[in-house]
Amino acid sequence: MTDVVTGFDISTDLKVEFYLPIESENVFILGISTLGGEDVLSGAGQFIIGESLLGGTDVLWDNVVPAFTWQNYDCSVADIDVTWGGDVQDSLYFQPYPAQATMTLQDLTIDPSNNSSMRPGTPVRVRIDNGVDVDYTLYKGYIDTLDVSYDPNSGKNIMTLSAFDSFKKLVNSRLSLFDTTDPIEYPDGWASPYEVLEQIAELFGTAMNAASEETAGEIPGATYENFIPNVIIYSAIQVGLGLFWIDPETEEFVFIPRPATLDPTDKYSIGNNHGEAKHLCMSDIEVASDLDAVFNSLQVSLKSDLATSVTIKNTDSIELYGEFAVDAVIDTTDTEELERWGTAVFNQTSTRLVKSVETPAIDRLGNLTHAAVITPGETINIDYTTSDLAITDSYTVTKVSHSIDVNNWFTTLELWKEF
Repeated sequence: MTDVVTGFDISTDLKVEFYLPIESENVFILGISTLGGEDVLSGAGQFIIGESLLGGTDVLWDNVVPAFTWQNYDCSVADIDVTWGGDVQDSLYFQPYPAQATMTLQDLTIDPSNNSSMRPGTPVRVRIDNGVDVDYTLYKGYIDTLDVSYDPNSGKNIMTLSAFDSFKKLVNSRLSLFDTTDPIEYPDGWASPYEVLEQIAELFGTAMNAASEETAGEIPGATYENFIPNVIIYSAIQVGLGLFWIDPETEEFVFIPRPATLDPTDKYSIGNNHGEAKHLCMSDIEVASDLDAVFNSLQVSLKSDLATSVTIKNTDSIELYGEFAVDAVIDTTDTEELERWGTAVFNQTSTRLVKSVETPAIDRLGNLTHAAVITPGETINIDYTTSDLAITDSYTVTKVSHSIDVNNWFTTLELWKEF
C-alpha cells in the first residue's frame, strides 16, 4: 500500500470478509433434501464439493465452481479491533503472540443458527480495498469464539466474534519430524534461528516471507518426532534476538533481527510537529516508569548445561543503586555465544520511556495514512514538544493495535527502547 490513500471511506474501502460456501451450489447434507423431496443421501453430516471439512485431501469435486469464496459483509460490521505483534520479556527479547481480531456485527444470513458454515474455524479477513490502486490485507485469521444475542421483540441479532491468525494453530499443532543433525546440511552441529524457523515453516505448510532475514545465533542440532513446535519457535526467536509474526496476506513467517541501532533518518514521526515531511498526528501518549525494566546484573546460562554461564555487570550502577539482577537461559552452543547474546541485550535504558502512542489512521483531510500499515519492528520517531515539555526519541514498534468503527480509525503502537 502507498503511504497515503486519498479520500478513504471506511464504509466502502474497508472490507470484512468470511470464507463461506456458495449456498446455492455444491452443498449437500446427508439425510436432508434441500429441494424438500424424499430422495436423500443416507447418513448424517455436511459435505461441500471441493472442500474437506476434516482438512484432508479427499474431496468431492465438479471442476467447475469452487464451493467456497470470500464473501463481503462490511456493511454488517459496527466495529473492529485488530492487534498483532508481541511483548518484550524481562527487557531482553521479543515474545510474539497470535494476531487477534474482535468485531461486532449484525446479520442474520451469517448467524450460526442460520448458517452452519459460520462457526469457530471459519476464515475471516479484513482488507483495505478502494477498487482502484489499493488492495492490502490488514488481518487474516480464523474465528475462535462466536457469541450471539437476540432481541426477542425485533428478532434482530448482535454477533460478537474473536479470531486468531494461524500463529495460534502453529503453536498448538503437532508436526511430524524436525531434524537439524544432518552433518552435511549442518556441518558445524548447529542451525541458525532462521534455519530452524524455515524448517518449522515447511512442516507447517508455509514458507519464510521474503522480508525475513538471517540473524546471529547458534542452536544445537536436535531431532524431534511427533512434536508441538512452540518451544522450538520461541527458542529460535530468543536466541536470534529477532521479531516474528505471520504475514496477514500470505500467512508466511516473518522473522527479522531487532535493530542494531535506531536510525531516525527518513522515518515517520508521531507528535505535534506538523511541519515534518513524514508526520503522523498524535492523539495520545503514555510514558511509563518501571524499575524492573532496568537491570545492572545479567547471568546467561546454557539450556543444556545450567552450570555453564556468563555474568555481565555494571559495577558503577550497582555501587550507586544496588544490584538488580536478571537470569536468562538460552538454547545455544557455548560460552562464546552466551557472551555474544548477553552483550547484545545488556543495556542501561532510562526508567522513563514512552510506552505507547496513538495516532489517527485517517487524517483531517480524510486520507488513510501510513499508520494503517505499520508493522512490528519498524522504527518510529516520537517528537512531542510544548513550552514546558520535550519528548523526542526513536523507538522500535513491538505491537500494533487498530481500533476501527464506522466513523474513526485509531492506531496504537506499543514501543520498546532498547538502547
